[in-house]
Amino acid sequence: MKTRVGLLGGTFNPIHKGHIELGTRIKHTFHLDHILYILSANPPHKKNLEIAPAELRWKMLTKALEPYPYLIPSDIEMKRPLASWTIDTIRELQRQNPLCSYYFISGSEGFLKIKTWKNYRQLLHLIPFIVVLRDQHHKIEVETLLREDGISSSFVDLNATDEPRLEQDAEHAPAIYFFSYRSDYLPFSSTIIRSKIKLSEPIDHMVLTEVKKIMEENNLYEYRGI
Repeated sequence: MKTRVGLLGGTFNPIHKGHIELGTRIKHTFHLDHILYILSANPPHKKNLEIAPAELRWKMLTKALEPYPYLIPSDIEMKRPLASWTIDTIRELQRQNPLCSYYFISGSEGFLKIKTWKNYRQLLHLIPFIVVLRDQHHKIEVETLLREDGISSSFVDLNATDEPRLEQDAEHAPAIYFFSYRSDYLPFSSTIIRSKIKLSEPIDHMVLTEVKKIMEENNLYEYRGI
């Protein structure tokens, strides 16, 4: 039996409690063995944003995931000197680990921009996607986008009081899952956290103590516009 692995990529600028809850929920709902948190060191779609140094974001990521053995930090993209594209990362992982079945996790906002991703049609046929609906209206938009490329979809709706469950099993692409859940952590975002730091507002409810300590020790998001 293949190991089932979720792939959650991002700048994690910084990582927050919402990221951790999301990985935990998806891991249990889709019966995955673990989730890889792939740090994007040189994100090609975020060239105009000021991002904390990759080494410090990696330090925050590894510290935040320490208590969760099924949430594993990955530096696969940090090892590349140039911008790293999703399809290249997935192909590399599949070559390295042929006994793993991978599922790519994407927020609905990001998925709606998938036509700007490198070789997106090949990507959709390379790996099943779990699309997290941060806005319920995005479901119709995503379905419309998928129909244009002849991709079917499934819907998993996990409420806060539900028992984790898997509606269907999709080990082969193309396959898209919608994932929806309610949580106090869902509105959290790294952008909001950075803004709060600049305004000297409390963020203790949004990030782990160890992550906040690293930010304070390195004056992250207070100076240089980041």
